Amino acid sequence: MHVIRSTITVGLLMATFVANPQSAMAQYKLDSPAGDELVFERDQVREMLDTTRALFQNLVDDPRVMYGTGVGTSVPEENPTDAYPWNAIEVRNDSIAVIQTPNNLREADRAYYNYAVLRMAEVRSGDPDATCDVLMDAEVRVVSSFVDGWIVARMLFGGAAFEPLDRLAFIRAAGHLPAFVAVSEDPSLGVCAAQWAEEHAADVAAYKAWQDEKYSSEPLAADPAAADPSADQAEEADQAEEAAAAEAGEGDAGGDVTTGAPN
Repeated sequence: MHVIRSTITVGLLMATFVANPQSAMAQYKLDSPAGDELVFERDQVREMLDTTRALFQNLVDDPRVMYGTGVGTSVPEENPTDAYPWNAIEVRNDSIAVIQTPNNLREADRAYYNYAVLRMAEVRSGDPDATCDVLMDAEVRVVSSFVDGWIVARMLFGGAAFEPLDRLAFIRAAGHLPAFVAVSEDPSLGVCAAQWAEEHAADVAAYKAWQDEKYSSEPLAADPAAADPSADQAEEADQAEEAAAAEAGEGDAGGDVTTGAPN
């Protein structure tokens, strides 16, 4: 099991692997299906909470902003696209946003508010001549704030586990958040998502290799029957039919014997 100890730098959560950390020193943790563990110190989570509260207050107090909130349909883990903030939130311009938190992720509404506030701020202050790299850096900051809000919801407010959003924290810790955003075709980037992916093909390949290593491999069964319990049953039925056919053949040597194939 790999354990990742996280540190906060310039308002964003960065992470590094450590060989033998004292997990007992950490206050909070996320586990991944790959067997990794992401740990957070109390002060880190407190800073995320304070930032999340400040962003929500900004959303409420800013006289330039109009926003609507609601609860959308539940999003299944096997098809999480609608849970990603760029799909759950419609940022119409620099001061209007419609936030539809998925029904099964209502405790994570603060994460979606984080994204809405900072995305509107980027629209408001964005440079129309900015390069794709600059736009990607800005969007990664916005998405990273969403990840912080998700961690706060999970660690402090009893938010239900939702593996695809937990995974964002591990993607960020591994340094692959820009590649994930590009591969996911975040509409906030427009044509820059594809352009960035093309210009940073090595980063995209590294992310995909990490994804395959951590999440795409299935454990191999030592015995084929362990992977498919019906295999033994089919083989036994086949053998029984062959034995019955053999007996019938012995009783009537002149007859044709046909054995059926298992379904």
